Amino acid sequence: MEWLSPIGEIFGFGFPVLERLSILRAIVGFILVFFLPGFTWTLVFFRQINIIERVALSFGLSIAVVTLSLLLLNRLFGMRITGLNSALVIIVVTILPVAIYYLNRVIKQRRGGTT
Repeated sequence: MEWLSPIGEIFGFGFPVLERLSILRAIVGFILVFFLPGFTWTLVFFRQINIIERVALSFGLSIAVVTLSLLLLNRLFGMRITGLNSALVIIVVTILPVAIYYLNRVIKQRRGGTT
């Protein structure tokens, strides 16, 4: 997978800085793995819940979505589970629901504006 080498170089620039700041690395890693993907998916699936429920659901959804997506990609496509691949999968799993959420909002605004 040589086409990932430029992305690896970009991440390689930021990782040494985070290695020196282990507490910051742990906090960022915790948020990226255990909170953010699930929070973005709750925006898509659950629209009428309060913030406490959304935060509680986000932890469970993050664990499930990140783990299952990594295992699925490993089994179906033979993708190795490495730090770089995991980071890329987490980024995609986080950005995808944000895009869906904003597309739904744009579609609702256009429907509401034309009627």
